[in-house]
Amino acid sequence: MNELVLGIETATPVCAVALTRNGNFLAEERYELPRMHGEIIVELIDAMLRRCAVSTSDLAAVAVSLGPGSFTGLRIGLSVAKGIAFADNLPIIGVHTPDAIAAGIVPLSDSLIITLPSRRGEVYAAPYRNLDGFYHRSGKIAAVEVEAFAQWAGGARYVAGPGYPALRQAGLDDFIYLKEKFWRVSAEAVARLGTHKLMMDETDDLDALEPAYVKAFHTTAKKLPFSRDAE
Repeated sequence: MNELVLGIETATPVCAVALTRNGNFLAEERYELPRMHGEIIVELIDAMLRRCAVSTSDLAAVAVSLGPGSFTGLRIGLSVAKGIAFADNLPIIGVHTPDAIAAGIVPLSDSLIITLPSRRGEVYAAPYRNLDGFYHRSGKIAAVEVEAFAQWAGGARYVAGPGYPALRQAGLDDFIYLKEKFWRVSAEAVARLGTHKLMMDETDDLDALEPAYVKAFHTTAKKLPFSRDAE
């Protein structure tokens, strides 16, 4: 077996790409600066492929982070992933961002909540259980109001992920917040979970795959008045 999988992560300010072979880490390129994903992601992929002396035609699949997270970042990552998958006739695999973060955490408790930033006054949150030495998601990903988070958490005390600063700033002091050294937003984890899904034949439909926005997408663009005189 020689399953070379490309992982793409663009749900947060981290823009990262990684390669795994049979689920084992080969390389990762990452850039941590907001709103730069569209400008650098193709360059990161090209640099990593050259460093590993492979091309997209050598890939077994493309795995991409689905969010929730930055609407723009998610659309950029998915567009690039779909372009590569279409051009080389590869399977595409969607991976939810909290699942990828949880996959890289050594279990410290029976339960864990992964959080991601949302709009002001909210966080995206997903619950996990330690079932076999790994965290597995035990419920849906939700947009949770910060003031209602303690009740939503249902007794879970450990919290990780880039959304937790909003909880600390709101004075929610009854939780144990894992510092970033215990977790990481990583394209490697996306690729590893993608490899597992590929082996289980859990690939996605190229046309139908969409980001996991969780909440409805709203544009800030102004709608221009329509005039039949312009026809």
